[in-house]
Amino acid sequence: MRKLFPIALAALFLYACSGGNTSNPVTEISQEITAKYVPDKRVGVFKITSEVSGKQVLLKGSTDHPEAISELITRLEEQQFQVVDSVRRLPDAGVLEGKTYGVVNISVCNLRIKPDFSEEMVTQALLGMPVKLLDKSGWYHVQTPDNYLAWVHRVGVHPMTKEEYNAWNFADKVVVTSHYGFTYEKADESSQSVTDVVSGNRLKYEGTEKNFYKVSYPDGKMAYISKSISKTEKEWRASLKQDAESILKTAKTLMGIPYLWAGTSSKGVDCSGFVRTVLFLHDIIMPRDASQQAYVGEHIDIASDFSNMQPGDLIFFGRKATAERKERVVHVGIYIGNKNFIHSQGDVRINSFDPAHSNYDEYNLNRLLFATRMLNAIGTPQINTTLTNTYYLPQ
Repeated sequence: MRKLFPIALAALFLYACSGGNTSNPVTEISQEITAKYVPDKRVGVFKITSEVSGKQVLLKGSTDHPEAISELITRLEEQQFQVVDSVRRLPDAGVLEGKTYGVVNISVCNLRIKPDFSEEMVTQALLGMPVKLLDKSGWYHVQTPDNYLAWVHRVGVHPMTKEEYNAWNFADKVVVTSHYGFTYEKADESSQSVTDVVSGNRLKYEGTEKNFYKVSYPDGKMAYISKSISKTEKEWRASLKQDAESILKTAKTLMGIPYLWAGTSSKGVDCSGFVRTVLFLHDIIMPRDASQQAYVGEHIDIASDFSNMQPGDLIFFGRKATAERKERVVHVGIYIGNKNFIHSQGDVRINSFDPAHSNYDEYNLNRLLFATRMLNAIGTPQINTTLTNTYYLPQ
């Protein structure tokens, strides 16, 4: 299950210090601006506070939406407020010393809601993945290619200038195709290991030696990786398929992988992380959480006999809508066919909606909501690839 994470990275409504009256025009305007520019707190920063004294307003905080703060100021001035703007625009190039880009430098990088190891992990990123750096406080505040915001320890990401970042994106790569393995100091598996690697990791191609690729990490560290667990990116793309049969075949190779809250790698996955990881291994980049994935692609109201479902459709579960409230999506899986689906719940497993099957899942059938068909939507703004996603393109 994936849920909205708390408001620490979210758009915070402005608060009028003179009593917090919700009818105050400062609050009303800020709520409208937030709803317009940062409707999803997981993918945008609008962390603003205010100090109000009569018709004077001091704005503080930070945002990665400069157009939002500009409109806020304009609208406040239209209400005859005198505005003092002390809001930091992100990325903060000064704090980041000009390095507002980065690339993940370890096999699986844990991203947290706040810059501390004791804080909740909200997602993960993979070695070689480009990210944007917004801020630094010991840790880096980063945004991933699915636009998710979180904090990462400085060991997990190598900061870069725009020129270094573009050079990394343009470089030939080696893609890890095995769910787990290692790189080595020499072209010999009996030599000292350098790091572990997981499927979907990307390293810079530096040459070939015997049955190994010579590779480098974002920070320049050199290593060798066996050709048996990797391919050059060109070879990988040539063999890539994005049809339902191929995607389900990959999904089944993760059977038994344990559930891990916020996990998005073959070391462990949550429900939406499982979907995102399987699709990423086919060069498909989807939104991170189930409640985001549910609203991209073609919506399908599932027939009672599942006759309108196709293998590869995503199926969503949660609280059904009522007259008072909309549905709440909390779980996702991939439809296999014949009323079977694969998902991560405890571990990656296959269950059935058919009471006659031994793996019948009555619990999830009772909270079944709807499905989406997303394979036909590859190339749309929210379902893209490393060839079209802006994080992988020249900046």
